[in-house]
Amino acid sequence: ETITRNVMNKQEIIDKLRIDEHYYGEFGQQYLSNSNIKTLLKNPLDLHKPTKNNPNFLVGGYFHTAILEPDKIKSFKIIESSSRNTKVYKEMSGGELCLLQHEVDMIEALVSKMMNNNVCRDLISPTTAGVDYEEPAIAEINGQMWKGKADILNHEENLIIDLKTTSDLDKFRWNAKKYNYDSQAYIYRE
Repeated sequence: ETITRNVMNKQEIIDKLRIDEHYYGEFGQQYLSNSNIKTLLKNPLDLHKPTKNNPNFLVGGYFHTAILEPDKIKSFKIIESSSRNTKVYKEMSGGELCLLQHEVDMIEALVSKMMNNNVCRDLISPTTAGVDYEEPAIAEINGQMWKGKADILNHEENLIIDLKTTSDLDKFRWNAKKYNYDSQAYIYRE
């Protein structure tokens, strides 16, 4: 049941994109997103081909979920293992990419640190008036339709907040370039 954007008004499209299965699924693939930028820059012929999951994205996803959608945290499979190369991990994961318990412990410490920081907590807290989580939007940019889903919209401060994780804060500036955070900011602004 794919409904094309031509027969839906903008609000209907946004409402449909609020649902992850549509945002990330066939319906959402009608739109380009910042996730497509690396492919468009490096190998445009691979556009819309499935990408391989990796541990960094899984860790970032857990952090994101722990902050924004803690009710969904149970969907992550966690294995008590020192690495993904152990026999225990390989048997328990069944070939699926899973979080390691020490990664979850580290993320939980980061979540605690963030939520105990008054500035951060006040900017992202759902109890703060005018804060929305996981807010999708679409826009036409240079003749192409784009989508984005802002982690946090803080209307009072007029901010779009996107949660990011890094294993090395000193390398964040280079990771921002590597992961095209500049284009993400541009797309979100539009």
